[in-house]
Amino acid sequence: MSPKADWNNWRETVLAKVDPRRTALAIIDLQNDFCADWGALALLGSDVSPCREAANRITKFLSLVREKIPLVALFRLEYEVGKLSTAQQERLLRDGRPVICAPGTPGCELFIRPEPGDRVFTKHRYSAFTNEAFRQVLSDLSIETVVVAGVDTHICVEGTVRHGYDLGYRMLVLGDLVATRKSEIVRHEHTLTLCERYFGVVIESVRFLEMLTAPARIASSLGST
Repeated sequence: MSPKADWNNWRETVLAKVDPRRTALAIIDLQNDFCADWGALALLGSDVSPCREAANRITKFLSLVREKIPLVALFRLEYEVGKLSTAQQERLLRDGRPVICAPGTPGCELFIRPEPGDRVFTKHRYSAFTNEAFRQVLSDLSIETVVVAGVDTHICVEGTVRHGYDLGYRMLVLGDLVATRKSEIVRHEHTLTLCERYFGVVIESVRFLEMLTAPARIASSLGST
């Protein structure tokens, strides 16, 4: 068997183990500062159109997935000065104020509208798993698989995937539902390769929806019971 065939068999075996009843979706940092054409990054000169386009795709995706899994979690990154480490302050503050995601500003608010059943969490670090309330909800729901979408691919998405893997979760990345600003596309692509190689499985959102609607068929096709 060729290395590629062996790798594909491994991926399919992992995906066949995904139980929709024990799967959560984490939407990372779809905020105005990252996605809106008037947000902080855009005003600093970045082309955030890939993030905005991903947010629009995520909105459509959420309408299809919400009833199929027990938890949809949306995350807001907030750089509150008193909750930042010294290292964070050195990197993220200018004149004592956050460059992006400042608490109480329109740029810090979500770019998409949550539905009543969604859970919204605030984080002060790159990884979503740094939020203790989120980790507790995952434990309460006996979650085994965490699926990740959002921005920026090579920063908070990657940080979340790495952290979740280290905590023992099966991590999936929806490759068509993560993005970053145009100038960082190479890093976006590198992260997808890195996550697939070491920390999780990268799949398209259509494939994930197929897994949720027909898990028994997928398992059967792999010879599972």
